[in-house]
Amino acid sequence: MKPQYEDYHSPAQARGLSRVEQVGIFAAFGDGWATVITYHGVLPKGYEARDLALDGHLITAEAFTRQVQFLKREYNVITPEQFLSWCENKAQLPPRGVLLTCDDGLMNTVTDMLPVIRRLNVPFLLFITGESLCETPGMLWYEKVYLWLCAARPGISLKLPWGEEVLGRTSRVRAAVRWREYMRRLSAFDATSRKLVLEDMRTQLGIPQEWESEYSRREAERRRFFVMGREELRQLMNAGVTIGAHTLSHPMLRWMSEELAFEEIRQSRVALQEALGTEIWALAFPFGDSDSVGARALLLAKRAEFKCAFLNTEVPAGDDCFALPRVHLSAGMNLAEFEAHVSGFYRSARAKYATAISGATA
Repeated sequence: MKPQYEDYHSPAQARGLSRVEQVGIFAAFGDGWATVITYHGVLPKGYEARDLALDGHLITAEAFTRQVQFLKREYNVITPEQFLSWCENKAQLPPRGVLLTCDDGLMNTVTDMLPVIRRLNVPFLLFITGESLCETPGMLWYEKVYLWLCAARPGISLKLPWGEEVLGRTSRVRAAVRWREYMRRLSAFDATSRKLVLEDMRTQLGIPQEWESEYSRREAERRRFFVMGREELRQLMNAGVTIGAHTLSHPMLRWMSEELAFEEIRQSRVALQEALGTEIWALAFPFGDSDSVGARALLLAKRAEFKCAFLNTEVPAGDDCFALPRVHLSAGMNLAEFEAHVSGFYRSARAKYATAISGATA
């Protein structure tokens, strides 16, 4: 049975077309090169999404299946190797080409995404951090910070390297703003120093030492929050998934010193190559937005001998293969909106709007 496309309205409806027939009308807005799509995993069975700030980048397995089926039917899903050849000016890409990528390397990538990938036989480029090479991989540090802040009692005084703060009772919006500021501050540290700061922060917040291990014992939360290890990486590689780097510890690179940012980028490639015995040629910048990635990071990726690097925005920050835009999938995106992004319609509309505004104010 074909999927339905909720909450979608267009002039095509006035012509009597069904919602299913309307999907595809955005194809004319494509810009002639491969669209890159990025996922961050799927919501594991049994896990209930908490709020958009924490879980808004994950989609259901059913939505993931529908999207991949749609892409196979309407587009040309290309391999990472085809995309690399295009980056190196060695080959052209097929029309309506799409490259599928996924960031972070959460356990649900293996337990919940891989079965769909295998069943539908689609190539994937997966970006992982150095955490997956640890003897006992844990949770992403910035997600731990969010969970701690949500669990903290109002009135607690935190003494942090950048100052003292008293936590008050705030809305989810204000909590997300504070979380973002903490991510910026904590990104300035190297991975080892950051762990020490986080441990001190956990203690001050009154979070039990065994807190993380309790998460790991609950299967749905383990799949949601913990990153995969070497055994799972081998499973993915044996299934034909290409591995790329996502830095060592997933910091906001813009907020690091140049020296630390370079080592985060370079060492991720070196460590993964040594551990996996394969070339690591692609980098995905952590977070991938303008607040996290600047022009400096693009140059550092080149210097670290990557062959291409990806953002998480649909507008490139440069004119080469080290500022590659990607369509970032979110939980609330239905299939019609999904194609509007994939086809380039939204990108084209934004560009025309920006041009019109610029002309009006000139």
